[in-house]
Formats: sequence, structure tokens, C-alpha cells
Amino acid sequence: MLLSRIAWERLRDALYRLEAAAEDVAHDLAAGRTTKADYVEAIAHLTEAVRELQEISVEPSAAAQLGV
Repeated sequence: MLLSRIAWERLRDALYRLEAAAEDVAHDLAAGRTTKADYVEAIAHLTEAVRELQEISVEPSAAAQLGV
């Protein structure tokens, strides 16, 4: 499957943001954040990063469309 450069960059950036959000949540919760509100905030943070990924449409492209 071939992806346009723009699609690849959007996907790569969204995956990086999801990874960073997961690390943030793991770090925050390991630091003793144990209230229900803290867990709700952590899930909201992860959900936002996942939604960014869901908004990216990755459709295969023919080589001619990409100028290859």
C-alpha cells in the first residue's frame, strides 16, 4: 500500500501524540494520582489522542497519483 506524504505525516504525528499521552498518563498515575477525578482526566487525555487517530483517513493510492 502506498500513502501520500501528507497522510503518512498526519498518521505519524497522531501516533506520536498517542504515545506521549499514554506515557503522560502512566507517569501521572504511577506518581500516586489515585482519585476518581484523576482517572477520569487520564482517560479523557487518552481519548482525545485516540480521536485524533480516528479522524485520519488512510486510503491506499496508486503510484501514478503520488507522482512515483
